[in-house]
Amino acid sequence: MLRHHVAAIAVALALVAPAPALQTDDMATAVIDAMNAERAAYGVAPLHIDSKLSAAAADRIADMFDSHYFSHKSPTGVQPWDWVEQEGYDYREVGENLALGYPTAPEVVDGWMRSPGHRANVLGAQFAEVGVAIAEGSPTHPYHGPTVVAIYGRR
Repeated sequence: MLRHHVAAIAVALALVAPAPALQTDDMATAVIDAMNAERAAYGVAPLHIDSKLSAAAADRIADMFDSHYFSHKSPTGVQPWDWVEQEGYDYREVGENLALGYPTAPEVVDGWMRSPGHRANVLGAQFAEVGVAIAEGSPTHPYHGPTVVAIYGRR
């Protein structure tokens, strides 16, 4: 099976005051809803939550905090698709968006829509499923959270 590795190169960063305590499950749902609203506006089918992609996003964000980095590639060379493969998601397409410091779901997605690489993932018809993980705070300083990882896929 031919596998394509797609990852947004641009990283959305914004400096804001520390985010208040968040209901991260609620915010993850809100991020997916906001992405699907953008997809609907452009005539693209909605993304569906996938448990393996959600687990990959959670592992990814945990690694960022454990190793204190914010990048599509870990300091040890682990790429976004490596997290997906570790969860057993058999993909044909995979992509990743990261965000740091946007306090609300609409602001996260608006930031992604203003970045060509992130926008391509949000609106990518090649993606059918998504997993989103959100952590309060930031894995790096001096930036403030929340930190958001969205991993897109198609089987």
